[in-house]
Amino acid sequence: MADMETGTSEIDRLRAALAASEAARQEAEQRATGAEAMVAHLKLLIARMRQDRFGASSERGRRLLDQLELELEDLETALAEDDPTNVLGAAIVSPEVLSERQRPARRPFPADLPRERIVIPAPTQCPCCGSSRLAKLGESVTETLEVIPRRFKVIQTVREKFSCRDCESITQPPAPFHPIARGRAGPWLLSTILTGKFADHLPLNRQSEAFAREGIDLDTSTLADWVGACTATLAPLLALVRAHVLAAERLHGDDTTVPVLAKSRTVTGRLWTY
Repeated sequence: MADMETGTSEIDRLRAALAASEAARQEAEQRATGAEAMVAHLKLLIARMRQDRFGASSERGRRLLDQLELELEDLETALAEDDPTNVLGAAIVSPEVLSERQRPARRPFPADLPRERIVIPAPTQCPCCGSSRLAKLGESVTETLEVIPRRFKVIQTVREKFSCRDCESITQPPAPFHPIARGRAGPWLLSTILTGKFADHLPLNRQSEAFAREGIDLDTSTLADWVGACTATLAPLLALVRAHVLAAERLHGDDTTVPVLAKSRTVTGRLWTY
């Protein structure tokens, strides 16, 4: 009799746990559905705003667009966090769970990227009967995008000296060309710094910290000197661009406001781009 009561209480406990799990699942589905609708709405709104980038309110619209893109990023991150297929250790997910949320078709990775083939060792025996007579039927390939950490290197340009045994004169090849006179930075490093500062809006102090994490000690003042030297080197190109712009019949200007640090306060600066 005691065993029957114990079994009944265990069944009741399992039923209660199952009901709680089902309620939690339905609540998660409702949150996911609402988040997916919000993601679709934000994507549509962002697409419409990208079509209208000019006009009197273009700067205000650009700021709103940036804010919407950040909100969209947070929503998609939260949606992926609630996805049961992304739980650590959930290698096997039931087909019912997969069918509840249809994922968009994945775009293939570019064909020109190098492929590293890693073959998982095949079993030597049949897991069902233990036979060793196995014949290959095919293979399944899963592609995962990976990044190779950037590596720094020091290029040693050697100029050998030679002396003439007849006239005893010394000859040596000319020094190589450097983007910065007497500089120690190569063109690829300089382009990385310039792209980070002007295209990715990454200040030089943060770039200096990133270099330090990779074992390269580059002060912010050194990076600033390199940026200034590159600006002087690119001055002829700037003159050509200016001449091309001024040769047009009309100019379109954009008043862009940026915060500028001043003594004990921040002022609003204005950039006019044509």
